[in-house]
Amino acid sequence: MKTAVKTLFVAFVVLLLSFTNVLSQNKVVVKEKNPKGKVVVVKHKNLKVKKVKVYRPRWSPRADFHRRWVYFPRHNFYWDNHRNVYVVRTGTVWVVSKRVPKELENIDLSKEKSVELSEETDEQDSIQEKNAEHQNEYKIE
Repeated sequence: MKTAVKTLFVAFVVLLLSFTNVLSQNKVVVKEKNPKGKVVVVKHKNLKVKKVKVYRPRWSPRADFHRRWVYFPRHNFYWDNHRNVYVVRTGTVWVVSKRVPKELENIDLSKEKSVELSEETDEQDSIQEKNAEHQNEYKIE
C-alpha cells in the first residue's frame, strides 16, 4: 500500500513538473500543408496565441519570408509570395510569369542577394511602379 502511494505521489510530481515546463516554454506549431504554399506558425507564449505567415518560395524552400514582395537587386526583378509569380522587366514592359524567365534559368536564386520589401508594399499589386526607388535604395556594390 505504501509503495502504491509513493508511486502515485511521484507520478503526480512528474506530471506537475512537466505541465509547468510546457507552460513556461514557447511552443511553435508548423502546419506545412496550407493553400498557396504558405506556412502558418502559431506561437504560444504566456498562453497568448499569435499567427504569423511564413512563405517558402519554390526557388528556395528552406528560406523563410514574412512579406509579400522579394526584390532581387542584382537582376532587377521581383518575386510575389502571394501569387507565386515573377515580375520581370522585358525591354520597356513588365511581365508577370509563373515560370522562371529565360534570363534567370541558370541562376541559383537561393544564393542571390534578395531583399524583403516593407510591410507597406504588401498591399500593392503593381510593385514595379516603385522600381526606380528600389534600384536606388538597394544598389549592388
